[in-house]
Amino acid sequence: MEEITSYLNTIPRLNILETEDLQEAKEYFTLETLSSGDIILAPGSICKKLYFISSGLVFSYNRARSILWYEFEGNAFTDINSFYTQKPGDNYIEVAEDRTALVSISYDKLQTLYKMSHKWALWGTQFKEAEIVRLVSYYESLRVKDASKRYFDLVASHPEALQRIPLGHIASYLGISQVSLSRIRAGSQKKK
Repeated sequence: MEEITSYLNTIPRLNILETEDLQEAKEYFTLETLSSGDIILAPGSICKKLYFISSGLVFSYNRARSILWYEFEGNAFTDINSFYTQKPGDNYIEVAEDRTALVSISYDKLQTLYKMSHKWALWGTQFKEAEIVRLVSYYESLRVKDASKRYFDLVASHPEALQRIPLGHIASYLGISQVSLSRIRAGSQKKK
């Protein structure tokens, strides 16, 4: 249990939770260290946990192996539909890097925290709202920005992404071919 204490700062406080709130709830959270290629969720399974990435990288893809998202350290992830409905999901969630450290809480334990503590219930509402805003921003960028702009946004927000994510995955994430991604990258290098 002592090991989890140092990882609790991975959980966003959202100007609601204090250190004491995290300490009091630490027995509800689990620390997992996973390896590249470990499958966290497969289609047909119920996503039973909400995860916070302390270090490492995870991604999601569908049955056609199209990349849906990547999440870096400091972010949370789950299969939103499966987790909040407790019904089987349709997508994979996989670990992308060795020694990926995840802090997680099960659906049942999160519901218990909400019932036990007004602060945690308020945190849950604020957390969901922040995640909705983040998702809407992501999906709006897919609708209104071309692949080139989305590529530059990715590199600006996560400059290390090109070293950490295979180019084929970046192309799939952007919804373009690897040839198109190469053209975008070549064009950006000419501008420099």
